[in-house]
Amino acid sequence: MGSTEARVRAVLGLRSAGPQGSWPEEPVDPDRLISAYGKRYGKPPKGVWHAPGRLALMGEHTVVSDGVGLYVALPWGVTAAVGPSEGQNVHVCTPSGPVPARGTVVDAVERSVDRARRTDVLAPGAGVHVMLSSDLPSRSSLGYASAVETVTGLALADLGGAPPPERVGVDERVALDARPGHAVRVNFRNLRSTVLPFDPACEDLRLMIIDTGALPRRDPRPLREAELRRAREILGPLRSIQDLSSALRRLPEAPLRARVEYAVTEVHRLNAAVGLLRAGRFGELGPILSASHLSLRRFELPTTEVDLVSEIATRSGARGVRMTGWRGTVLVLAAVERVDKIGSAVVSAFEKKGWVPPRVRTALPGAGTHRLR
Repeated sequence: MGSTEARVRAVLGLRSAGPQGSWPEEPVDPDRLISAYGKRYGKPPKGVWHAPGRLALMGEHTVVSDGVGLYVALPWGVTAAVGPSEGQNVHVCTPSGPVPARGTVVDAVERSVDRARRTDVLAPGAGVHVMLSSDLPSRSSLGYASAVETVTGLALADLGGAPPPERVGVDERVALDARPGHAVRVNFRNLRSTVLPFDPACEDLRLMIIDTGALPRRDPRPLREAELRRAREILGPLRSIQDLSSALRRLPEAPLRARVEYAVTEVHRLNAAVGLLRAGRFGELGPILSASHLSLRRFELPTTEVDLVSEIATRSGARGVRMTGWRGTVLVLAAVERVDKIGSAVVSAFEKKGWVPPRVRTALPGAGTHRLR
């Protein structure tokens, strides 16, 4: 099902038709990608690079309020074979054929190309061939478009003899800085990042990613961002609020109070999470994740499907559960011995209601963007 149909169903209040797009089981084979590139363009690429998807653990909804976010890289991502083209055109394709010229994928590639040209990494008249392959779903709040932009940007920097791009967005920063067994904290005000230890495997824990495909009735981002901007005009920088109760009393409307309460308390929860990570107490992160999920109701975010996942996973022994991103994807922190039980219970609960079951995967924090060949 396409994203347009999914949004129409959400607006009409119809039950979600389930996860959107594919999620390949097998990782991308770089050598097959090189072969496919050669068949299409008549010569091998200059190299092959990989950028991971990213999982937001906390804080991603506080961008407008200059908050902070906590992320990990996923084991799935986007792989790109890249080489020069004749002329200055940018050609984007997959092994199965060209990518539509108007869309998020081509837009992401062109942003990286434009940046490379502005910074003299790529000559103004130079063009590129980019062949993409992925084992990351494109519509699950897992950073697909950002992975495309990041992998293209690093490839162009490497080919131009330049360091990795510095002036990048939040998701690109995470994808560049991530490393196995670690999380990345990003300050949204200045985009500075801090790499923190986060190795669930050392405590026999796993991250479960449960993709329901459910969307809110309307995309909440524009309205929530406008509300936070209005609150900031009244209160000043939200991150500077010390007395939350007094600040809330200054706001004229209940929705504004709810949004600010979430934005301010989320930063406090994230700071507590960072303290646990620094201390190596990874298993204790669960209750903070669950508290963050409950607080998201002040943003009117969790859908019925997401809340069902939260309820079933918690009853089945999850350490913590939280909606991640703006779509119907759920993060679950669980002990290894509980993973199968949680996944089965969630799928069974959806089937009993006659709903399309979600996709369930497990992961550990992975590596950042790097060259493969």
